[in-house]
Amino acid sequence: MAKIKDTRDTLEVVRAVIANARFEDVNMSNTAFHDVNLSSGNVTASNMSNLHIEDVNLSNTRLRNVNMAGVSIDDANLAGMTINGVKVTDLLEAYEASKAT
Repeated sequence: MAKIKDTRDTLEVVRAVIANARFEDVNMSNTAFHDVNLSSGNVTASNMSNLHIEDVNLSNTRLRNVNMAGVSIDDANLAGMTINGVKVTDLLEAYEASKAT
């Protein structure tokens, strides 16, 4: 059973299906998502600065025309990941080899 609770500045949605929804010109700052299925979604022209993403499956995700300044990626499975067509694992391997010499 879905639970929607609107308390002044807070909207709480629990165990709900909102598939095929569209949000446009919406302020969702300081919003938390936990155990949410956003597969096959589309995010465009959005501000996600200072966003914290943890324990998330981003396999086969495409990032295009993205400002990645200051982004930190830790403890990630980078198999098959490319940046501008270059395998990230190859870049890291070359970097580690250059540090060893």
